[in-house]
Amino acid sequence: MDRLFFAIFAHYINPSRLAKSAIIIKPATILKFHKAFIKQKYKLLFSAKAKKRRGPRGPSKELINLIVEMKKRNLRYECFRVAMQIKNDFSIEINKDVVRRVLKNFFKKHPGNSEGPSWLSFLANTKDSLWSVDFFRCESIL
Repeated sequence: MDRLFFAIFAHYINPSRLAKSAIIIKPATILKFHKAFIKQKYKLLFSAKAKKRRGPRGPSKELINLIVEMKKRNLRYECFRVAMQIKNDFSIEINKDVVRRVLKNFFKKHPGNSEGPSWLSFLANTKDSLWSVDFFRCESIL
């Protein structure tokens, strides 16, 4: 196929340049060209095709700061409650999933801000005073 390809395109080249170009094209050059072509072809075929969206991307900085500040002041509020409070107080329509994504990216809960010990430290501190009792019923003991 490559010989046919070069034979067809040789007719379009000036005969005086044909001798110079024949020296340049070597089999190694053709193989490198072919590998680069295949690599680019498969890169375009199997790469993720990101669609460009128009318009703003995500909530504004003010809304992000509002969501994070509300979560800092009320740690027990869930995403739905934060979205509902923003809708009621500021008349801004916001979805709970948007609040969840904003909190996931921008809100970091520090361990020192928790209201008590974690379950692991609670169990470690009370391991000596824990008892376990199993109740069971045996109908035919004999």
